[in-house]
Amino acid sequence: MAGLFGGGTVGKDLPRPQASVALLRATGVLSGLAGVAAGAWIIGSGDRSVESLAVAVGCLLAGLVVEGLCLCIALIAKYAFSAALSAKLTERTMRDILQKTGGQAAASEPVPNATHEEVVSLLSEIMENTLLDEKDKSAKRASAKRQRQQALRREIEALIDAARFREATERLENYRGRYQDQDQVAELESRLEEARHRQDQTEVATITEQVQKYMGLGLWERALQMARHLAEQYPDDPDAVSLPETVRMEQEAGRRQEEQRVYREIEHLVNRKHWRPALEAAERLLADHPDSPEAAKLREQLDELRRNADIAERREWEGRITEHVQAGRHREAYELAVELMAKYPDSPQAAAIRERLDQLKIRAGVTG
Repeated sequence: MAGLFGGGTVGKDLPRPQASVALLRATGVLSGLAGVAAGAWIIGSGDRSVESLAVAVGCLLAGLVVEGLCLCIALIAKYAFSAALSAKLTERTMRDILQKTGGQAAASEPVPNATHEEVVSLLSEIMENTLLDEKDKSAKRASAKRQRQQALRREIEALIDAARFREATERLENYRGRYQDQDQVAELESRLEEARHRQDQTEVATITEQVQKYMGLGLWERALQMARHLAEQYPDDPDAVSLPETVRMEQEAGRRQEEQRVYREIEHLVNRKHWRPALEAAERLLADHPDSPEAAKLREQLDELRRNADIAERREWEGRITEHVQAGRHREAYELAVELMAKYPDSPQAAAIRERLDQLKIRAGVTG
């Protein structure tokens, strides 16, 4: 068959038939002319017998038959080539449909999941391609390629707009391999990178805002954990990388503010001689911030604070005993007096109570 269709190929296995078609046409025309010439020569020889006329007509008919056969074979060769080319185009179109539907077909299912409209369009294209000449087919293939390229570009742009960057990257690699259009590839890559950068900035800003909320609530560990995760996720973003250090600095600043606030509160209580609340606040600061400068200052004053707090407590206790006596609640007064002597046996208040304990005991009705 390759010898019949002549030299040259379309793809790797479709020989071009132009030379063979031209040879067949020329052979047919020459055969027809030879038949006509032979018949005319016999008739022109002067022999008018029935046998001579029959031979002349036979030569004419033989030439015309051979011409018709040659022309028919040439036409068959031309359309056989067109049909083979259309089959190749059909195979490629089916492959494109398979790629669009995302599936791999078995040999028994040439167009899986194709819609009715796609099948009808495919068959119409096959019929149309059979009737087109090579120039028209080439133009149509170029137009179809441009349409597929534009469709793939629109798909990539839609994926970028939807922030589906992994799929967009895969489609872009497919685009790069199929169309070799460096300008459009560069444009799509730039658009993809800009979209990724915008999303990264939005993500960093959102998480940074959440970290700041945690810091405002004093949830330092949660804020630091989230900041570290952000820095690991975006190692090339300076704002994300610096966020953990910012959290630590803010935490340190907040700690220092708290230490200074509590120390000022203690000073205020001491100035107002509220010794017991001052002692409680001092012990809390020493427990929560033992390494602070304020804690070092308080350690030097702690014994004095405790003495003054004890004095204040004993005086308060003594006042409550007096109130109970004045109100006639001698039993309660006696019980408080016994408790005070047990807790502060060497205090001046305990010594004064011992002097009138028997009197309190009688009034309270306590025997023994």
